[in-house]
Amino acid sequence: MLNPLVRIIVCVAFSATPSAENPLAVDIGGSPPVPVLYELGIDSVLASDSSITVLQESIMQWYLEEGYPFAGAGYYFASDDSLRVNTVPGRHALLEEVRIEGAPGTRSEIFTRLLAIETGDTYDREAVNTWIARIEQLKFIKAAGITELFLGEGGNIVIVQHVEKGRSGHFAASMDWHGDNLEGAGEILFLNLAGTARELEISGQTTEWGGFNAYLRYREPWLFGIPLSAQLEASQETPESSWVNREGSLSVIWSIDRTEIMGGAGIWRGYPPDGERQKYDYGMGGIAFRTGHRVPQGWNGIEIRLEARSGNRTGQDSSGILTIAELITDGNVYSGVMGFGGRLLTGGVMQGDWFEGLLEQLGGQETIRGYPENAFRAVRYAVARPEISLGETETRVYLFCDLAAIRTPEDGMRYPVGCGAGIRGMSGFFHADAAAGFPIQEGFGSARFYLRLTASI
Repeated sequence: MLNPLVRIIVCVAFSATPSAENPLAVDIGGSPPVPVLYELGIDSVLASDSSITVLQESIMQWYLEEGYPFAGAGYYFASDDSLRVNTVPGRHALLEEVRIEGAPGTRSEIFTRLLAIETGDTYDREAVNTWIARIEQLKFIKAAGITELFLGEGGNIVIVQHVEKGRSGHFAASMDWHGDNLEGAGEILFLNLAGTARELEISGQTTEWGGFNAYLRYREPWLFGIPLSAQLEASQETPESSWVNREGSLSVIWSIDRTEIMGGAGIWRGYPPDGERQKYDYGMGGIAFRTGHRVPQGWNGIEIRLEARSGNRTGQDSSGILTIAELITDGNVYSGVMGFGGRLLTGGVMQGDWFEGLLEQLGGQETIRGYPENAFRAVRYAVARPEISLGETETRVYLFCDLAAIRTPEDGMRYPVGCGAGIRGMSGFFHADAAAGFPIQEGFGSARFYLRLTASI
């Protein structure tokens, strides 16, 4: 059973009676030292019962959050305009238990393993603050709520942490339409599979030449009880008719607060319609950083991902070292009803000769809107996707203009630009994003229409 935390407060007033109209000079003594008044959230203290009571509660609350549930304090007027406070912290409590409220179906250790202290350790306020920030970084948590402290049966601190669940994944379907050309894609994503924080992503996409692209990703978090995850990826794509590429990779990911460091290895095999099989065996490394917080309009912050692959390529009587890198930056800033943000993509072949089937394919809803999916093969590329949006919630009208500089294997440099407008928004468990974009060089008559429907789970 949880009990309210005990606080001992002693108040002694000398015969001098200060004026209740003028602010008092407050001198607080004790160890650990109590912060100054403004850090306690107090502007000033008057010589009145209500004002001194507020001061008492603020000091005791500060000691409680520092891990001293049995702190006491004595108050007396040293002069007409000066109040002296002597504090006694009492015993520094231990952490007795951690409870999570608001996440039914999710195992409690998913949250508690992020806490740097364990039950039986001395309670540490800084460790708890860091823990709350880590909880808010979980992809399936919308926000960390209030943190309540209670006195447990063992005479130490019990933390009851409230959380607000976000989406644990989604089912999504999207389409790209222009004239008689219709392409579709589907995706299933689990961010908290069976309440274990395991991630599973499966997606598929049709191509205009009748092919099918498929992708699978599985992530197993916290191997050996430490913040080390393993991730398996496998994919198949058809860059052209009768051409198939297959790829698989295994990586390990170390999580440090808001940063993830990745390393691993993979294999790629290309089967062009004419010619022998192409092989690329590589090692890979990367880093990802994400910071920000959720607001009614969405995620207000920035995410940066850098990944590089390097290894031996063989095929068509040739071989050599090939190095490929990619940098993705996503960011959004909301100010009132206005929103500014977008995505920056850059990368390509950094060293060595390439196979054409290995090159990044650009175009479509995720890269350069207004152009067909996979319209360009890029040896090197830079794509900026700025947006301006308007709305008070996640339902927003937006304008975009995607600009790219692409070095292609056939035509040298290309500079496609696609502009347009769209609307995206939430209604219950459903999220919709509808847009129209057109290549600047071709005008409105070449507009393509995009629709993506997502059902959150």
